[in-house]
Amino acid sequence: MIQINELSKFYSESGVLSLDKLTLDIPDGSIVGLIGTNGAGKSTLMRITAGIYRQDSGTVLIDGEPVFENNNAKTKIAYISDDPYYQAGMTLKRMAMIYSTLKDQFSVKKFYQLIEKFELDPNMRMSGFSKGMRRQSDIIAALSCNAKYLLCDETFDGLDPITREKVKRIFIDEIMDNNATILMSSHNLREMEDICDRIVLIHKGKLVISADVEEMRGQVHKYQLLFHESTEVPLQSLKPYSLEQSGRMITFIASGDPDDNRRLVSSIAQATNNSLDYFEAVPLNLEEAFSYKLKSSGLIDDNEEVNVQ
Repeated sequence: MIQINELSKFYSESGVLSLDKLTLDIPDGSIVGLIGTNGAGKSTLMRITAGIYRQDSGTVLIDGEPVFENNNAKTKIAYISDDPYYQAGMTLKRMAMIYSTLKDQFSVKKFYQLIEKFELDPNMRMSGFSKGMRRQSDIIAALSCNAKYLLCDETFDGLDPITREKVKRIFIDEIMDNNATILMSSHNLREMEDICDRIVLIHKGKLVISADVEEMRGQVHKYQLLFHESTEVPLQSLKPYSLEQSGRMITFIASGDPDDNRRLVSSIAQATNNSLDYFEAVPLNLEEAFSYKLKSSGLIDDNEEVNVQ
């Protein structure tokens, strides 16, 4: 398990607090999606978890061991950077040679099997690769390390839709065959909701939401109510994310079970001597649910643009 506790990182050169007392557990055998707006701290969190950066405070434990300057913990990690560096004249064949000398668990056989699956030329210089081809190369190298934990920063950046689906299937196979654990970051929720078990949302270095994807789906609903009288109905106890009333019609968005909310609305209507004539609850999609929960967190203004799409 990856255990992140009270993690903070401050960049003195820019004066930016990238992570602010962030606490998070990544359970074994799961695929966890890390999303957030640009500058939310996703890459910093990835690099500290990979043992590349040292945090200012807090801890990162890999199976109970601190990761920074700990080779035993680092051998369990394969990291795909959002900004990789390649030596001049680098080819996939040379990459395999380098990795095989640095990583004890690196599988040359698996490396070439994946090259074949992605239809790449092992002898072609990577300087001639497209952005998507370089991204595929990084994924191939990381998977061939047979690491217990795979950290992928901006996983699908530069990949076409067909290759994205191929990578998702390979990741799922890695979970099933090797009991791997994958933490992948993106600012695009739509890319990850069909593969991740859990979605973690951070904003300005703070943890906002850590939620099971299946539990999150259908958790937030848009309600439309029609009352017999057009008097004001106090619905604040439902803790709505938004609430609008136009005459007898009330529209609001809230979390919770629709049946429970209907009973609560009915009891409020009865207490105010107003009957409920119509009730409808429509589930929001995952993107909409996350956006409303982010705005309700108090970390951003209601008018602030949120991009997790």
